Amino acid sequence: MSRKIKETDTSEKVEVQSAQRFSKSAFLDAADSNKDRLILQVVLEDKKLYTRDEVASKVDVWKKKEVK
Repeated sequence: MSRKIKETDTSEKVEVQSAQRFSKSAFLDAADSNKDRLILQVVLEDKKLYTRDEVASKVDVWKKKEVK
């Protein structure tokens, strides 16, 4: 991960780590179950990179959707 120095409003320097990004196929390969793979297949787009937090957020939103 790359590290950056960020100044806050109080002029303190805070070290910020950039989150590592992964492809859809990397998340599919790392999925624990077929159910998880299916959800990731639906939620993620091909040829786009995601952080773990972005994927978790997308999966949570998808799971909370109202069933039609």
